[in-house]
Amino acid sequence: MGIDVTALAALTERAGFTDRSDRGRLWIAGADALDLLNRLTTNKLETLPDGTARSTVLTNGDARVLDHLRLAAVDGGMWCLTSPGRAEDVADWTDLYTFGEEITVADRSEETAQFTVAGPLAGDALARAGFPVPPPDGVLSVGDGAVVASPFGTHPAYDILLPLAAADGVGRSLREIANEVDAATFDAYRIAQGVPAYDSEFGAFNNPLEARLLGSISDDKGCYTGQEVIARLQTYRKVQRLLMSFTSDAPAVAGDALEAEDGSPAGAVTSAFDTGDGRTRGLALVAAKHLSADSSLRLAGGGSLTLSEPAYALATEPVEA
Repeated sequence: MGIDVTALAALTERAGFTDRSDRGRLWIAGADALDLLNRLTTNKLETLPDGTARSTVLTNGDARVLDHLRLAAVDGGMWCLTSPGRAEDVADWTDLYTFGEEITVADRSEETAQFTVAGPLAGDALARAGFPVPPPDGVLSVGDGAVVASPFGTHPAYDILLPLAAADGVGRSLREIANEVDAATFDAYRIAQGVPAYDSEFGAFNNPLEARLLGSISDDKGCYTGQEVIARLQTYRKVQRLLMSFTSDAPAVAGDALEAEDGSPAGAVTSAFDTGDGRTRGLALVAAKHLSADSSLRLAGGGSLTLSEPAYALATEPVEA
């Protein structure tokens, strides 16, 4: 993937923004909405006070990932931010489990826009653009939209949700104070920060533990769809593979197979980008037996790679006492 190295550096060192309107935006309201979502997803949602945001995973009965969601309670309802192209499926899944509960789910993806401001100085950039800065895991109402704190790996990040008609004006305001990056460059930033994405690092092909979504899973809540499977995987340490970051001295693309030194299968690349200096940075799902610090892996097509812990996991997973 071709990227703007200068723009990527700006994101990594200061702040930048990008248009992420391709993501899904559902508006969920009703007296039973939170209770239903609590029964369908992995994180604790008995309460979600107005002005707070929380991430959670929607799983099926086999604990396969339907999507990773960001919920933001504001103005008496909830914004539910989904992965690109996932809003309709998330709404349909919620409807499948609705039996007389008081809940409405409206897909507002087509009538709204979404900008993401990210980087170490994202809060400063947001304020300079005239927006209020919510606290970590917070959300603030702004006119007919909202600003949602959505930490991105080790960096702060904020999603600006707004009516589609206001997108051009907000885009101009953001360009005055922050560097705009295209989708390819922002995806490289995502990969560098170790943030998993739908259909690449998680989806119907795996469970949320493999994708390092532990920070969005509560281990002491009531029943939810897929809980028994996830509990068994955790209790008996049966997670077969795990998401890792890597740096390679050779080109790599999503789908490339990984091998151990003896040629045995060790996993596969899920996302990658060319750093511009002859190296590749990426994410990979790696077989559990090859995760030790002294493991030496190589690309099936040639070239070695070095594994490391994804920044996203380090920032979101609970730390053992």
